Amino acid sequence: MSNENFYATVDGVSLSCQRIIPTDARPDAPTIIFLHEALGTIRMWRDFPAKLATATRHPVIVYERRGHGRSDPHADGDIPRAIDFHNTESDVYLHGLITELGLVRPILFGHSDGATIALKYAARFPKNVRAVISEAAHVFVEDVTVSGINDAASIYANTDWKTKLQRHHFAQTDEVFRAWVDTWRQPAFRDWNMVDELTNITCPLLVIQGDDDQFGSDDQVHTICANVSGPVTKMLIKECGHIPHFDQPDQIIAATLKHLGLDELTTA
Repeated sequence: MSNENFYATVDGVSLSCQRIIPTDARPDAPTIIFLHEALGTIRMWRDFPAKLATATRHPVIVYERRGHGRSDPHADGDIPRAIDFHNTESDVYLHGLITELGLVRPILFGHSDGATIALKYAARFPKNVRAVISEAAHVFVEDVTVSGINDAASIYANTDWKTKLQRHHFAQTDEVFRAWVDTWRQPAFRDWNMVDELTNITCPLLVIQGDDDQFGSDDQVHTICANVSGPVTKMLIKECGHIPHFDQPDQIIAATLKHLGLDELTTA
């Protein structure tokens, strides 16, 4: 397996990226792009992207959004984020990265905010996406989400969580946290949703949610599945919190293989 760290420039912004290519990569396999959560980085995925690359024999790209990890910081005045910041992440940065890297109809694997961005992209560029795996996406704002964010803000203020995050976000740790918390706690953000866009999603979609997710309920999953136009598979996982690929990684890998039509090939 080869592992390459590099930077891509999108709209004048340097984004930290990692490319993982399994030794026995399928010759024509599309790339899987990983999209992280609100506090995420490349390293915070741990070894899951490499495990999925090995299992699927697909090349993988993992990248850090602007303001995260080793990517360029947010511009002055960008925190709190705009109410429609998911649009910018989809239309400018994700689309720009796909174009810059010359990727053809990639598979999107998103977690939390990253899953929302993946759904946005699939809705706004439906011909550009082969499939989506969505973990713990938000398509509207719930009380449980705001409550979970309020709890996180209290933990950040009263524990050593910042020190732990600094290992991943370095000098921009406070800005990363504020970009999440201050954005979602804006009164105007309470009315944000992307439900009307879901009907534009036509690619195969796997929608995953843990039954003990402190940031969202299974209403998110039911809403997504009821509104998309393409084939969709619902996966509600027992004994699982907000990060299914950590809590139940084997289930996620097996479901992804099945979703991509690779389970029979793998076991043959």
